[in-house]
Amino acid sequence: MKVLFVKDYAEMSEKGYELIKEIIETKEEPVISMTTGGTPRGIFKLLVEDIHNGLDISHTTIMNLDEYIGPRDAAYTVRTFMYQNLYDLINVQPHNIFLIDGATEDIENEINRYKEILQLYARDIQILGLGTNGHIGANEPGTPFDSTMFLAEHTEATIQSTMKEYNIERNDTPTQMLTLGFTEILEAKKVVLLVSGKHKAKAVRDFLEGDITPACPASVLRNCENTIVIIDEEAASLLDKAKYL
Repeated sequence: MKVLFVKDYAEMSEKGYELIKEIIETKEEPVISMTTGGTPRGIFKLLVEDIHNGLDISHTTIMNLDEYIGPRDAAYTVRTFMYQNLYDLINVQPHNIFLIDGATEDIENEINRYKEILQLYARDIQILGLGTNGHIGANEPGTPFDSTMFLAEHTEATIQSTMKEYNIERNDTPTQMLTLGFTEILEAKKVVLLVSGKHKAKAVRDFLEGDITPACPASVLRNCENTIVIIDEEAASLLDKAKYL
């Protein structure tokens, strides 16, 4: 695992986007898997700007890490985020858009469908964010490190984070999510974890300096050579920086 320290959210977004752009420009049929929410918004803005300036994504496949269980057009869904922050803002669309269906009535079938897509389209890069309790995707604390795509129950910390991110009431907030498990996440050729903000500082310390344990889901990344972690100053504020020089 490689750790990069950056100044702030803007630089974190730039460094993360550079990795995505390089893959789009150098691979014949690049496959990008994104996360959503506050962490990658800066990356999406940079991607949209570059597409308007001529970046060709017509040969690119874009998929996603997870999806909330709920109506497809709800404010909080990954589908809504992807269209509002990317697909509705560009004239040239990716070659393939693969989204998980969180409105399905057949969870098992949807998991099998998306697993088949993952097998057909090997991901060049998987973008991740870090939850305040150390979760990645919806792999909450306690999720076994050999998890495969599954229906996850949100912890209260994640529910509160979703409420804040999408400005919705508790009763309107989803409590379940279809998510790639650690097995699928780590199958990507490159895994990039982005972390910004003082509210993530404890999670970063637990992730990097605590035990490697399912109690801190992100700690599974520490033994992965294909992982890059990009952390800004506020998120890194509780770390012993000398360990990383």
